[in-house]
Amino acid sequence: MGKGVKNLIGYLMILVIHLMSYVSLSAAQRVGRGIGWLMWIRRTRGREVARVNLSLCYPDQTDAERSDMIHETLLQNGMTGAEMGPMWGYSQEKLLGMIRTIHNEHLYDDVINASEGVLLMVPHLGNWEIISTYAAHKSKITAMYRPAKIKPFNDWMVKRRSAVGANMVATNGEGVRALFDILKRGEVVGFLPDQEPKRERGVFAPFMGVDTLTPTLPQQLIQETGCKVIFAFSERLPNNQGFDLHFVSPEEDQFSTDPLVAATAMNRAIATCVSTCPAQYQWTYKRFKRGQEGVKNPYKVANVP
Repeated sequence: MGKGVKNLIGYLMILVIHLMSYVSLSAAQRVGRGIGWLMWIRRTRGREVARVNLSLCYPDQTDAERSDMIHETLLQNGMTGAEMGPMWGYSQEKLLGMIRTIHNEHLYDDVINASEGVLLMVPHLGNWEIISTYAAHKSKITAMYRPAKIKPFNDWMVKRRSAVGANMVATNGEGVRALFDILKRGEVVGFLPDQEPKRERGVFAPFMGVDTLTPTLPQQLIQETGCKVIFAFSERLPNNQGFDLHFVSPEEDQFSTDPLVAATAMNRAIATCVSTCPAQYQWTYKRFKRGQEGVKNPYKVANVP
C-alpha cells in the first residue's frame, strides 16, 4: 500500500472519529454495540482472537459460558472503539462529567501528594482514555503511546490526547529516556502494562495461568527512580450511565529487584483489575502471540484470520 493511500485512509479515520465527537455518549455506545454485533455474527479476527484468549485464561468455562463472554466482549470492545470520538473530541470538563464513582480515590491522592514520581499503570480495561483525562485534571501527567503506522492519523491522535491535558511520548528510545527523567522530577507517568513487548524487553511471567511475555520497563523505572506505583482502570456502566474509576494498590513484590518477580506481581494486579469487569478487557488483542522457545503461536494453531 502506497503512502498516498495510507494517508487517505488516515484522513478518513480522522473524519469518522471527528464526526463521532458530535454525538452523545449514549449514541456512540449504541454505534459501538452495533459494531460488536457485526463482529460477533461473522468469523472475524476479533471474535476468534477473543475465543483463543478466553479459552486460555478461563479454561474451566463451559462452551456456553465462553460463547456468552465472547459476545459481551465484542459488544464492549465495539463501544471502546466508538467512544474514541467523545474521548478525543469532548472537552476535559465534559469527560470528567461522565465519571460517576471513584473507588479508592484516596490511594491515588496519597501517591500524587508524595514527593516521589508516580507510575500510573493502566490496563486495557473499560475505556482507558478517560483515566488520563482524570489524571491530567489532578496533576501533570505524561503518557507513553505506541505510534500509529499512518502518520496523519498518529499526529492527530497525539494532538487530541494532548488537548485533554496529557503530554505524550512515543515508545522509542527517546521516549523511554524521557520517562526516567519525568519520574525523577516527581511527576506522573501513565503506562499500559499489558502490551506485548519485544522479546528482548520482557520476561515470561504468568498472567491468568498463561506464560506471557511481559514488559520489564516498569520494573526498571521503579528501581532507578524510586517512584510510587498505582494501578487504575475504568468500568463502563450499563445503560449509558458513564464510567466508574477504580484505583488498586500494587503488591510488595512489584518493587522487587528481580524482573520476573516484579512482572509476576504486575500481572497479578492486572488480573485483579480484570476480575471486576472481565468482558470489558481487550480480549481481541493477541496478547499471547510470542511464547517460550518451542511453544506454538496459539492464534496460528486456531487458524485465526
